Amino acid sequence: MDGGHPLLRSPQLRDAVQTRRYGLVLRLVRRSLGLTQAEVGQRCGYSAATISRFETGARPFTDPEVIRAVARALQIPESLFGLAPPPSPVTVRSPVADALAVLRAASVNKVVAVPPGPAEDGDDVRRRNLLAGLTGVTGAAVLGPQLPAAANAPVSLKTRLEQVLYGDHTGARLLSVAELGTARAKAWSLFEACRYDELAERLPALAAAAQAGRAAASSRTRDRLAVAMADTYVLTCELAVKAGDDGMAWAAADRALAAARDSGDPAATAAASRAVAMAMRRHGHFDGATNLLTTSALSLGADRGEPGDGLLAAYGAMLCTAAYSSAQHGQRAQALDLIEEAGKAADRMTTPRRTGSGPFSAANVGVYRIGIHTVLGEPGVALEHARRVDIAELPSPERHARYCIDTARAWEQFGRTDRAFEALRAAERHAPEEIRRPSVRTLISTMLYAPGATPEGLRAMAARAGAPV
Repeated sequence: MDGGHPLLRSPQLRDAVQTRRYGLVLRLVRRSLGLTQAEVGQRCGYSAATISRFETGARPFTDPEVIRAVARALQIPESLFGLAPPPSPVTVRSPVADALAVLRAASVNKVVAVPPGPAEDGDDVRRRNLLAGLTGVTGAAVLGPQLPAAANAPVSLKTRLEQVLYGDHTGARLLSVAELGTARAKAWSLFEACRYDELAERLPALAAAAQAGRAAASSRTRDRLAVAMADTYVLTCELAVKAGDDGMAWAAADRALAAARDSGDPAATAAASRAVAMAMRRHGHFDGATNLLTTSALSLGADRGEPGDGLLAAYGAMLCTAAYSSAQHGQRAQALDLIEEAGKAADRMTTPRRTGSGPFSAANVGVYRIGIHTVLGEPGVALEHARRVDIAELPSPERHARYCIDTARAWEQFGRTDRAFEALRAAERHAPEEIRRPSVRTLISTMLYAPGATPEGLRAMAARAGAPV
């Protein structure tokens, strides 16, 4: 690629390099050169499916030898994949430079100034002022500028998640088991309606009430309150996943599993195990996630006999997540076997039952099939499954939006940006907050820089979603 190529000056490529999304860098460069995944694979000795998994993040794109081979095949600097200082015009600031800039902006002399004091306690004063100064600087660097203390100041979703997990819950209002159940049902209904900002406002108080109730519970109600706490943390994990905050998702899932195991409730343990596996998968622990899910699923005993709909729903939901994890790890046969078993579980049910983020049903299994085949680099098969899903059976705006977004990913991989945009518009109609998710913003940005005509309205959607343009 010539050094003056327009892509090298694009905000989309700059953002991908700065945020170390090297799979996206690969896709942007490949498409700007007009190459298919198969053609890139032929140049560097990999299959089209492997290139697809690199681009989607399903397979880690971190091995230096692999990166060098791909860079040679595309005739681009290895630095675009993080192996060397980047060339102009793409500029990537180092973390050290960013930290120094923050320190300068904070006026170090003022922040960590040591006031005069008696010689004998000078070290103590210095330490205290240094730590206070670093706390202020670190808070600004990591969390961004502090919000004003006005009563109507907005609070970010990330801050709300931190309040759920690490806030001071002393003095929280005690609720009965029934009241907690009502509050949790309302919280889940907000999730299913994709009203994530409103949900984030409610979650800290709900978590505080669940924790306080469990601490004060008698032995008779302790297990039920442990279930309530586990369910609250599962919901927190689901919201953190939507927000793209993988660290918070793992922390919330771990707490959910601890509370669920303490309760001894199989359904609660199954839901929490699924949350932990989701977090593990997002950190690249694909085998561990699949093993946890399959082991937990088998422990329910729903693979034999005549289990109730509740156990079948928990069993099937875990298998769906396990299948997707396997697909992300490139284990095609295993992924297809697991999703097939999940489909059989759905067929054995008499009525859909709630588990985790929503009711488990054959329609939900169909949505997972779309995602699985897209991750495997088989968009044609994914789109065939999309056509088979009865959208009238999708139980909530969240599931409908998930169906639309996964279908959009398949169309985008298939090379039909126009159809992908139509699917995203449908998702936005059902759930406007869904298109503001980080992963969807990345998809929109990728579509903006795809070869060919840009669909009318896509740039406006990018602006609404907050995607780089």
